[in-house]
Amino acid sequence: MIASLLLLSGATYAQNVYQLQDPVSSKNFNPDKYSGIRGTPFLVDKWIKGSVSISRGVYQNLELKYNVYDNSLFFNKNDESFEFQEDVLAFTLMPKEDPATHMVYKRRISGADLRGNEFVQVLLEAEVGLYKLDVKQLTEMSEINAGIVKTFANTAKYYIGKNGKLKFLKLNKQEVLAALNDKQDKIQAYINEKKYSFRKDTELVDVLKYYNSLQ
Repeated sequence: MIASLLLLSGATYAQNVYQLQDPVSSKNFNPDKYSGIRGTPFLVDKWIKGSVSISRGVYQNLELKYNVYDNSLFFNKNDESFEFQEDVLAFTLMPKEDPATHMVYKRRISGADLRGNEFVQVLLEAEVGLYKLDVKQLTEMSEINAGIVKTFANTAKYYIGKNGKLKFLKLNKQEVLAALNDKQDKIQAYINEKKYSFRKDTELVDVLKYYNSLQ
């Protein structure tokens, strides 16, 4: 059995802790589905400690894998992969104890080309926020002596949340300045001071934190 499956009551969050039933469904992960494809459909091809939110509460201390390609979440039970029997609203991956390493994913974030059913990573939740959609694309190429080879390719899409709306954002200086044009001079000076090239999304998070501090 999975230990420590806890439901934290929203009304009395700090006071009452209840045990949820085992979340296992009859559907488990079939690795044969991706046989012959190079790479992995998962965000990380190993179990990561985390928590999962459903409508009735939160499962704590689970081992999770996020299938990016199929937009589904699995948990480990007795060294087998199972899906949840209830709809997952959000989950948090905790590769290390440091909260700075935790990755929060939520559903019901819609706008731009997001429909609301995807798991979207919340990089910054603020008046002007930042969201990331991990994408696994299936590519094909011809190799000598191997024929057509299929491979999972990793990419990501970023969205800025501003004035209650989401907008697709490319990770480059020009796009960032255009999105934050009401404070463009200060933002450009900050980017130049930090020498940001936006090769990392952590740089964009920092710029947006600075932008929010100017409001």
